[in-house]
Amino acid sequence: MEKCKTPNEQTLMRNNSDEKYYLVSRLLFQCVLILLCLASYSHALNGSFVFDDTVAIVKNVDVTTYPTNWTSILKNDFWGTSLLSPESHKSYRPLTTLIFHLEYTIFGFRAKHMKAINLLLHCINTLLVWQLLRKLRFETTVSNQVAAVASTFFAIHPIHTEAVCGVVGRAELILCTFYLVALLLTYHRTCLGAGTDVLIILLTAVGIFFKETAITIPVACIFLEFARTQIPRFKPMDNPIALNDDLLTRILSQNYIYAINWWILLCPQWLSFDWALGCIRLITDIWDLRLQAVLAMYSLAMVAIINSRQNFAPLFGLGLMVIPFLPASGVIKVGFVIAERVLYVPSIGFCFLVAQGLSFVYNSNTKLWLLQLYKWTLMLCFICLLLRTRERAKQWLSEDSLFASALKVCPNNAKVHYNIARLATDRLDRDKALTHYHKAISLYPQYESALMNLGNIYREMGELDDAEKYIKEALAVVPDFATAWMNLGIVQAARKDYENALLSYKNALKYRKNYAVCHYNLGNLYLDQKMNSEAMQHWQEAIALNPRQPKAWANILTMLDNRGLYEDAIRVSAQALTHLPNETSIMFIRANVFGKLKHYMEAEELYKHIIEVEPLNVLFHTNLGVLYHRWEKVNEAIESYQNALKLNTEKAITARENLTKLLKRKRKEKLSKIVL
Repeated sequence: MEKCKTPNEQTLMRNNSDEKYYLVSRLLFQCVLILLCLASYSHALNGSFVFDDTVAIVKNVDVTTYPTNWTSILKNDFWGTSLLSPESHKSYRPLTTLIFHLEYTIFGFRAKHMKAINLLLHCINTLLVWQLLRKLRFETTVSNQVAAVASTFFAIHPIHTEAVCGVVGRAELILCTFYLVALLLTYHRTCLGAGTDVLIILLTAVGIFFKETAITIPVACIFLEFARTQIPRFKPMDNPIALNDDLLTRILSQNYIYAINWWILLCPQWLSFDWALGCIRLITDIWDLRLQAVLAMYSLAMVAIINSRQNFAPLFGLGLMVIPFLPASGVIKVGFVIAERVLYVPSIGFCFLVAQGLSFVYNSNTKLWLLQLYKWTLMLCFICLLLRTRERAKQWLSEDSLFASALKVCPNNAKVHYNIARLATDRLDRDKALTHYHKAISLYPQYESALMNLGNIYREMGELDDAEKYIKEALAVVPDFATAWMNLGIVQAARKDYENALLSYKNALKYRKNYAVCHYNLGNLYLDQKMNSEAMQHWQEAIALNPRQPKAWANILTMLDNRGLYEDAIRVSAQALTHLPNETSIMFIRANVFGKLKHYMEAEELYKHIIEVEPLNVLFHTNLGVLYHRWEKVNEAIESYQNALKLNTEKAITARENLTKLLKRKRKEKLSKIVL
């Protein structure tokens, strides 16, 4: 017979059952949040490095240099430029750069795994948002609802696409993690004791080296504590508002930018990787109708402040938005108008505010049909956001789709046309590059980089007059533009105008003293004039400033080879390979020199290695054939010559001539054997 349970035992069992149900439901919802993150971004993992990724990671020597150059990482900005340089953006994030470097040394350049880490961080941040908002019980009956809705919005909001899909968004993601952990520590400060303050200061100190805006973490923590007791040198094209001369225009336009930030959070359909000159028309007078959006924004903020004593939640949500946004608000001059990835952390406050509003509407209604309609509408909203995020993440798969999407949003943005032209140049699509460079210049005639790059394209096309014209226009805009001076020198050298070319190169070195590439080109100028000693001196200066210059090393080695200084060439090539261990041009010259020294085995090993790296290079197969020819390995020489001919009959002239000689020689040898 079953023993009757006392009321206390029944209550205990019921409490245990409720606790198990609560734990399971929490775990399931966390799984749902992770699945939403994966559903939003997992398809974008196969994308390539795009936009800022190229500068900050792929072309950043601080990331790609091995062994680790600690001095360079600590002295340079996030983009690999010296902090002392006037061209530096002063964005000092050495720990983020170091993380990219470590990933590169372990995995190499694999955008997929870097994007996967970003997605993992976004999943973690989403769970932290949910955990934080669950604890902030402004209204006990609805706090779990608010946390669930807000974290769902955060997981799938399209505004986060740039931070998650752009690898450089890692800085924002790590900042957000530090930010949320600091807020959670603040919440538990009473339990954890005074050591919490030390941890928050430590998080801030470390976070600053991931992203400068981590400096706002203590402010946010102080604000949360208060809430609980209460209840570089930039250009006009980058930020035309900050650099506008008219005070009224600056004030009105900057406030309108705040409203635009609100709007793209609320309705994230109008998104662009760049919001520079041409995207947003400045507001020049108080009668502009767009100011109604500003009035509406501040009206809502005032309502939240006025009612803060009755319900502090809206004001707290505003604080979560405003505090991390302060560094990008225009209070400090920044180099952009709008940057979507800086909204990653402020969006926590936005999602919280939206969830509070939706919760209030839901709990104010008693009619069943309205509640059902509300639930289905909210579900539809989530689905729309998820689909929009997937669409936006797909646009971040490649620079082609990213730039094309921006062109639809901001067709008059000169930087968008510039980036499309730059990408087309890399892909040797000159017609497209010319079209978009000209368009960029027509939108912003003082776009010095576009003017210079346009001149470079005309130089490559052999139209040297146009090349010189556009590069000089770039210099008229920025007289100390060292790169433009160097490119002007290259154009003048191509025209055999050696005197002016020399002056241009010297101007480039005047404005950028340690300009390794300019020394390389100056060496080429002296070589054209048969001034070999001067040429060698400047190539050596180039590699002294930057040892990772394969062309300078190759020129030095070629000159040593031509002079018959084979032992020096072997020594210097070994030195070069310590800096550029995978550079085939250096290994090729080294192999040629080994062959001339009759070190056939060393030469053969090098030739075979570089052929493995570049199997379609006709010259490599031909020279391997020449090596075997000298080595009296006739069959191997014939095979190498034939391989060269298979790749390209027209280019393999030496291979064809040598093969003919070898085949004649073999026939003669056969005939002589028959006669004997």
